[in-house]
Amino acid sequence: MLRLTKWLYGSLHSVTERDVDMPNTVLILEDSKTQALIIAGLFERNGFKADFSHTRHEALHKLSSRRYALVVLDVFIGDENTLDFLDLYRKAAGGAPMAIMTAGRRDMPMAGSQALNKARRSHVDFLLPKPFDFNDVHQICEEAERISRRKGPAKRILVIDDDAYARIMYRSYLEEEGFYVAESTSVEDALVRLEITRVDAILIDLIMPGVGGITGIKVIGATWPDVPIIAMTGYAQNPENLAKAISRGAVSALAKPFTKEVLMSELKKALSDDRIVEI
Repeated sequence: MLRLTKWLYGSLHSVTERDVDMPNTVLILEDSKTQALIIAGLFERNGFKADFSHTRHEALHKLSSRRYALVVLDVFIGDENTLDFLDLYRKAAGGAPMAIMTAGRRDMPMAGSQALNKARRSHVDFLLPKPFDFNDVHQICEEAERISRRKGPAKRILVIDDDAYARIMYRSYLEEEGFYVAESTSVEDALVRLEITRVDAILIDLIMPGVGGITGIKVIGATWPDVPIIAMTGYAQNPENLAKAISRGAVSALAKPFTKEVLMSELKKALSDDRIVEI
C-alpha cells in the first residue's frame, strides 16, 4: 500500500511539474558553474531569468517537466558531445528555441568550429561561439522573443538583398502568408549573424557588394546544404546570370520585378521537396 501511495504521488507530482511554464526563462546547460553564472548574467541583463543544468540528465529532466522560453546548450559537457543527443533535447524542449555554444577543446583545436558547423547543419536556432558578449546575447534574446510572438507556419525564409526597399517588400509578401522572415544585406552578413542559423529557404539577390549572389550561392549551399535557394536579379538584360544561378545550385531564378503570386508559387515548389528537419 505504501509503495502504491508513493507511486501515485510521484505520478501526480510529475504531471503537475510538466505543466510548469517558465516564461522569459532560459535553461543553460554548462558543466562549468563559474561560466554558467557569467552566461546567466548576460541573459539576465537582457531581461531573461536563468535556470541551470550541469549534466545531460539534469537538463533533460528539467526540459521534460517545464516549458522554457529559450534553451542554451554547451557542446562539450564532460566527455559528452551534446550534438549527439540533439534529438533528445529537441523532443524534451517542446519546440522552445535552441542555442548551441562552444569554445572547442584544448586537445582538439578544430573541435569548436566543427561543432558549430554541425550545429548549423542540424538546424538549431542560434549559435554562440565563445567568448560572446552582451550584444551577442541581446541579438538572440530579441529573436527568441520574436519567435515566441510569431504565429503561423514554422517555415523560416532568409532574404539576402542589399536593397532595403526590396527587403521590406519581400518581408511583407512572406509575412502576409505567415512565414517567419530573417534579413541580411549581404552573404557575409548572413554568415556571421548569430540569430540566423535555422532557415528553410533562402532568397538571394545576384548583384550585391562583397561576395555577391553568384558566388554566394556556392557559399550559402556549403553552409546550408539542404536548404533550397531562390535567386533573383533586376538585371534581366543579362539572362546568363539567371542561368548561372541555376548551374551554381539555385532551385529557381526570378527576374525582378516579380509579383507576390510568382514568389509564392516558386517558394511553394522549393519547399515541397525540401529535407529540412521540422522542429
